[in-house]
Amino acid sequence: MKKFVLVSSVFILAFILVLPVFSGGGAQRTPVPTLGPYQRDPNLNPPGTLPINRQTVSLRIAVEQNGQITDWKTNWQTQLLERQGNYDLNFDVYPAGTMNQRLELMVMAGGTDLPDALMSRSFNLAAVTRYGQAGMILPLNTYYENSAYHIDQMIQQYPTDPRMYITSYDGNIYGVLYATRGQNSEHNQQRIMMYEPWLQRLGLDKPETINEFINVLRAFRDRDPNGNGLRDEIPLIAHRDIMNTRFLVTLMQPFIYTQPNYWMLNDGRIDVSFNKPGWRDGLRYIQQLLDEDLLSPLSFTQDQTQMTALISPDPARVGAVIRDSSSNLGVNDRKRTEYIVAGPLEGPAGKNNLYWPEIPVLCLLITKNCSNPESAFLLGDLLCGEEMSIISRYGEPGVDWIEPQYPNNISIIEGITIWVQDVNLIWGTPHNKHWASAGPRMMSTRHMFNDIAGANPNDPFDWNVPSARNIQKEMSLATTNPITGLTYSEQEQDIMNQYHSTILTYVQESYARFVTGDLSLDRNWDAYVAEFNRMGLTDVIRATQSAWDRLNSRR
Repeated sequence: MKKFVLVSSVFILAFILVLPVFSGGGAQRTPVPTLGPYQRDPNLNPPGTLPINRQTVSLRIAVEQNGQITDWKTNWQTQLLERQGNYDLNFDVYPAGTMNQRLELMVMAGGTDLPDALMSRSFNLAAVTRYGQAGMILPLNTYYENSAYHIDQMIQQYPTDPRMYITSYDGNIYGVLYATRGQNSEHNQQRIMMYEPWLQRLGLDKPETINEFINVLRAFRDRDPNGNGLRDEIPLIAHRDIMNTRFLVTLMQPFIYTQPNYWMLNDGRIDVSFNKPGWRDGLRYIQQLLDEDLLSPLSFTQDQTQMTALISPDPARVGAVIRDSSSNLGVNDRKRTEYIVAGPLEGPAGKNNLYWPEIPVLCLLITKNCSNPESAFLLGDLLCGEEMSIISRYGEPGVDWIEPQYPNNISIIEGITIWVQDVNLIWGTPHNKHWASAGPRMMSTRHMFNDIAGANPNDPFDWNVPSARNIQKEMSLATTNPITGLTYSEQEQDIMNQYHSTILTYVQESYARFVTGDLSLDRNWDAYVAEFNRMGLTDVIRATQSAWDRLNSRR
């Protein structure tokens, strides 16, 4: 353990560096603006009729640079939207990752430089609520109620109304939504990618329990599975950017329910996991992995690129990786399909898999400077239609994607039909065909599996194959009712701002110190738990309970 104590300060710093970002600032206490009684814009054609506008409407939209989109104005999807809506779309392109900062600065300057609309999937609901209450961003309730066409059709395919997640505590909706569902992304939080050739070479089965997992890792460490005569194997590895999220979910869930921000339900009431006995048991397990050289200490300090560099060489050096897939490996690396999905693991808390739904977010904000706000809303509505949502991800119908026919539409996932098949564009490569899912979008339930349904088992480089083969098992073990999609009121947000970030920092600092041996899980645990009483945890739980109750009242 001493070798870990020596570097624990480095680990603690790594945990702090990846601390989640939370909403800042309470909303201003100003009158909530409204659009007044609904009067349909006379320039609009009847709902569902194309083009949307009788006379051309010009819109100036702020977007962020996207490596896949070579030119927003000449993009094929942009031109399609212009034809179908009778729009003239122009774009202010901000550097990637600067949208919220630009918006904040324009609002602080009085809003005169705001474009007609801003488009991003990174908007913070609490901040947008402040801007809306200040009159900078328009509430769109009346358009949702009277003008939406495609959104109304798509909402019928969702188990709960997705608008509940984008409704501010004041009852207003300050933007057009982005709402998609994908079974792969919603159930992949606890994946361990395990190198199957090593299992086969050593005559081992894929582990199902925490004890079996440790024994497999020991075999990877001791039995030279890569056959080079050296003890150079790394049994298990991760990277620092997932230390407070996927890493914990994977290794702590067998001991106690663990989700982002560590909320849990205790007899139906909001509680936290990080001060419970099961959390301490999970820390002991991680500590054991470190003590036995089963988990690489590099996991706490390296980034994903550095981790990938260790996984890529041949012969393989890494037996197991905490990651949702092997897509980080090179496109011509056969290990893409040789790393199979293991987990979730069974422990004292049973065997379960964290279900983490994709929560709808605000994606298109319409500002006070927009002369045609209903038309701008209907651009977002058009983007939310089923075909346009597919186009936003896959490109031109019949050219970049097709709807395959039998037998090519039968997935390796039992009982699943493939609805969209890529035939041209490779996701992540530069092109000028679609918006790379950057704008409003609503995918129907029949497309929930589509990201992995088309996995080709005959392609040795198709990294979707291991995920497709394991997804139904993960779904069968899915947890229910995750605590997410919360919207805090002004007063609640003030409490969260005052206490929550400090509490999480303390949790993550202590977590790093416990697993590295800098703190004792026997001698220091009670003092660790007692500290939360002095850090405002009771108030944080009370505020979160209020937000949770409000969210559930909309179901």
